[in-house]
Amino acid sequence: MRNGLFLLIAIAVLLAGCFKNPISTRDTEDPFGSSGTWETPQSPEVTINNLLYAYNEMIISNYQLCFSDSFFFSSPEDSIDAVNDGRGELFANWNRSVEISVTNNIFATYSNDTLSNLILTLSPSADYSDQIEDSTAILHRIYDLVIITTNEDTSFATSYSGRAVFHLWEEQLNWWTIYLWDDIPAGTGDDWGDFKALFR
Repeated sequence: MRNGLFLLIAIAVLLAGCFKNPISTRDTEDPFGSSGTWETPQSPEVTINNLLYAYNEMIISNYQLCFSDSFFFSSPEDSIDAVNDGRGELFANWNRSVEISVTNNIFATYSNDTLSNLILTLSPSADYSDQIEDSTAILHRIYDLVIITTNEDTSFATSYSGRAVFHLWEEQLNWWTIYLWDDIPAGTGDDWGDFKALFR
């Protein structure tokens, strides 16, 4: 009897010394995976929205989810200019790994630069209609990419504008990804391809 009482007291002391109640519910854990604004890309439009948010929030993990493994970036007019300037390799072989590397360089630069702010807007084109099929789509988006830089008491903006033609397809898990991006300049000014080339 005395041994049994001693055993019960020893167990009670051990349980009282625990930092946590062994039968309490566990605390909730932080979600694993993407942060920022991101939605499961079950339509082409959602994929483009994800790209927009990832760019403005500068979250590379969300950005790279927008692209197919076989992704290719094409900027024909910028490529011609680069060839004429003796920089023909600048736009060559612009695949998914190049796109992610370039964008990562952009995000690293502007997230650490307290004097500059990067703002991207995308809107449907009034002149070109989107084409959405069962498993492929072509979306036309007019873009403005503005870099606002503040120096002492003044600020100025650098703008890149044009039309992005996103070619998408439906892949695994019914996710839509971009497999081709054509960059079309708006006029004589610089476009998104020009901006991205600065970071390659």
